[in-house]
Amino acid sequence: MGRITTYILMALAGTAFWACGDNFETSGNGAFDGFWQLEQVDTLATGGITDMHDELIFWAVQHRVIELRCKKLTADGSSLVRLSVYYHFERSGDTLQFLADPYPVLDLRPNDPYAELRQVQAYGFSRFDEKFIVLRLDDDHMTLQSEVFRMYFRKY
Repeated sequence: MGRITTYILMALAGTAFWACGDNFETSGNGAFDGFWQLEQVDTLATGGITDMHDELIFWAVQHRVIELRCKKLTADGSSLVRLSVYYHFERSGDTLQFLADPYPVLDLRPNDPYAELRQVQAYGFSRFDEKFIVLRLDDDHMTLQSEVFRMYFRKY
């Protein structure tokens, strides 16, 4: 009798999942959703290449929000300093557009209008509403290019 009850419960659960399947919301981001580590930045104007592994810069992507996170060791190497910025974005085809006004940017100085921009420059932005072309995107790697930089990521 226990085995039959188990089969009936499994069938009911499967039917409920199937019936509600259209009600689940997905982002449609595919491989873009996830946790990415910035590995390298190329400066297009000069041809310069910067290895970013030690900078510990990450992009966490879910639905229409990206958290840009930087983890750095303090001068004595004892703890991590975290700087986080949240952005809304739009992605269409091979274009990734960040919407202005990141939220929140930490350590702002009210008398310095460029303090916020300097904070996001650490993540490869030359302006708040940065636009990137997606050159490569698969389950393991992503390459983005703006007017100023080409950035290489690995999925973490």
